[in-house]
Amino acid sequence: MKSKLGIVVIVFGWTIFFFYIAYDYYHYGDSLVDHFLSPDSPFEYFFHFIILSSLIGANITGYLINERKKLLVKTLKSERRLNYVLQEWRTTLDSMPYGVMLVDRDFNIIRANKYISDLSGILLNDLSKHKCYEIVHGNKVLIEKCPLKRSLVSKSSESVEFYDDVRDRYFISSVTPIFDENHEVIAYSHPLIDITELKTKELSLRKSKDAFFNMLRDVHAAHKELQNLYRELLIAFSIAIDAKSPWTKGHSERVTNYALAIAKEMGVDGKDIDILKTAGLLHDIGKIGTYDVILDKPSRLTDDEFSIVKTHPVKGEEILKPIKGLRKVLPIVRSHHERFDGKGYPDGLKADEIPLLARILFVADSFDSMTSDRPYRPSPGREYAISELKRCSGTQFDPRVVEAFLKVLDKDSSRASVEL
Repeated sequence: MKSKLGIVVIVFGWTIFFFYIAYDYYHYGDSLVDHFLSPDSPFEYFFHFIILSSLIGANITGYLINERKKLLVKTLKSERRLNYVLQEWRTTLDSMPYGVMLVDRDFNIIRANKYISDLSGILLNDLSKHKCYEIVHGNKVLIEKCPLKRSLVSKSSESVEFYDDVRDRYFISSVTPIFDENHEVIAYSHPLIDITELKTKELSLRKSKDAFFNMLRDVHAAHKELQNLYRELLIAFSIAIDAKSPWTKGHSERVTNYALAIAKEMGVDGKDIDILKTAGLLHDIGKIGTYDVILDKPSRLTDDEFSIVKTHPVKGEEILKPIKGLRKVLPIVRSHHERFDGKGYPDGLKADEIPLLARILFVADSFDSMTSDRPYRPSPGREYAISELKRCSGTQFDPRVVEAFLKVLDKDSSRASVEL
């Protein structure tokens, strides 16, 4: 028992009881119990009841006094703990780098942290005399996009970004309802966050982004110019190659047009289309090292002369090899005279061993050769060339490539025209 007063009350009750027992024993001796239970008069009955009631009452009273003290001690501890927690929360709220207010439905400030006091220049204790919009916006009336006004209707969090021209700062003002156990709104949490630094960085980033995109546009324009220059150089180079003999004038461009038409019919992707375009324009570059007298000979070539001509795919690869940007073109230039049955040159590749783009180029090259005049014979004609493609499909030419080319020729009965 912790209460001294409770102990005194209990001791007092027992003291009276023992004094009366001692008195009764003095007068009745061994008959004490009989006398106590069966007193001689009604008055003694009442007196005995008073003695017992006093003893019981003293114990009960002492117990209640002790419990009251324990409750009081608990209450004081709870109060101290509550004050400590409140002080912690006050310190926490005051240390926050942004404003926090607790407001009611009528826009009255219930409580606020130090940030709000410093921002407004109003003492903490005096903030409760003001409306939240007076502190936040410096207005006597609500702003049109007031988040608390919207939250009163939606009963959910609302926010608004605004510029304070007086303070020259950007803020985000948000409101979140606080509910009790019955889901009734009892107050609103109203943070106020200064985002000026973020807005400044955002503006700087936007300027940097615009500058970056402007640079990209310039780079893109320069890239387009380089692409155009590259394409024009390739065409000029192919013209120079074909100009080696009057019989091959325009050959490389026509072969490229046919090859691109076939590739598109077969669904070849865009990157391979670009590779094929370059390979088509440069496929005969190895003939630069072939004697003019052989290329312009008016009769059929001898075996030795044809052996020299057959070296042009390998020579073409060697000429282009030092150029890193043309590495993907090299196997097409080297293999554009390989036959589907393995009887072509220079490596005797067959079927799928031959790159698809080289198989396409071989069909296009053969068709243009058969439909053009040569020093040793006039052009056999378009129909003859088509019949030869069909006859040699599966032996000299890839059947799939021939099938695609025939579809192209059906679509354009004159000649496939693809813009380079």
